[in-house]
Amino acid sequence: MNKFRLSPTDVPTSLYRVQYGDSMTAYDIHEGLEAADTVTFYDDDGGDEQEAEDTLQEFGDEVEQHLSWNTDYKSMFISLFSQRRHAENWMLDRYTRLGSRNCTLLQISMATLNGFLIFRAEEIVDALSLSIPEAAQASVAREYLIAHYIPPRAIIRSQSVDEMLAGPLRPSPEDMAMPELIAQLKAMGI
Repeated sequence: MNKFRLSPTDVPTSLYRVQYGDSMTAYDIHEGLEAADTVTFYDDDGGDEQEAEDTLQEFGDEVEQHLSWNTDYKSMFISLFSQRRHAENWMLDRYTRLGSRNCTLLQISMATLNGFLIFRAEEIVDALSLSIPEAAQASVAREYLIAHYIPPRAIIRSQSVDEMLAGPLRPSPEDMAMPELIAQLKAMGI
């Protein structure tokens, strides 16, 4: 849906994926990340007004099922979080509640994803008045969806739950604000 599509320059420079054993998204260090459904595509260009409305409804249904963790279908989306700390907390919660030791936090560089289908979950949920579970609502403001595939070149860092628990976290350079950005924010009174 071009109406919701973002450019990599419209999102943070890095996003974070929590990959775990029973995830619908497949991960291979040499192949990257692949959604369960790599075929479905929603095109809102062309066609009459009714076709466009039907396509928008189908797209909304797809997003709603994905964000509701519906396991009865294969999702075309890969979920990513905009904040590392949120992704870490999500991973640790999964580890604590479900005993999932097979969890890995992946840092994704958005600079390599030009031409990919990238969406902001909250924008779609709000615009289409989607109904998602309360538990998912806490994450949707920080969640981005990428359709189909993320190549291995975009995965710039990984950390297992065991590595996270073993020692103090060291922020990556992407997690720290640059001095010139800080100066600009101060000049704007932020």
